[in-house]
Amino acid sequence: MAAASILFFLLAGLAAASHGSTEDDTTTTTNTIRLPSDGGTLAATRRTRPWKCCDNIEQLPVRTNPPQWRCNDELEPGQCFRQCEACRDPPGRPFPGRPLICDDVFWGDDPGTSCAPSSEWPWGPCCDFAICTKSIPPICHCSDEVESCAAACGQCEMVDSWSWRPLFVCRDSFTGDPGPRCTPAMDN
Repeated sequence: MAAASILFFLLAGLAAASHGSTEDDTTTTTNTIRLPSDGGTLAATRRTRPWKCCDNIEQLPVRTNPPQWRCNDELEPGQCFRQCEACRDPPGRPFPGRPLICDDVFWGDDPGTSCAPSSEWPWGPCCDFAICTKSIPPICHCSDEVESCAAACGQCEMVDSWSWRPLFVCRDSFTGDPGPRCTPAMDN
């Protein structure tokens, strides 16, 4: 019985080979696999960040380790094409073309820092006592007690202190890097 099965498969293979050899090369058989054409640029997955900084970072919903990120900052076309392999129009734009979004995907643990200059941190240009979540990117707030809150602070609260002058803390949160320290770190 086993010999008959082997003989059957051998003959079936020879019949298929002889059928394909008599066929013209320009026709396609049902066994031919056709892959879809690209039809456009696809997002490139990279191990290096194509952006130097990003204010509108998005973690993609695919579950990979390390996670995948896309920067949705709007860029001028020249800048987008210089740093990215694929650029696209932002969603919801009635007139495509300007500005563009980098469609590249970064695959790594750290999506990079925010582009916001230090004056855009709600607590000011520096923070010694930043408290951040362990998420990526982190969500931080600064617990520094200062004589006056920065102009960008929305929730400035007076705190009880041992000082004779009133001190304040900015209770705003910021998504991204908390910024530099105000005083150099002491090495003990």
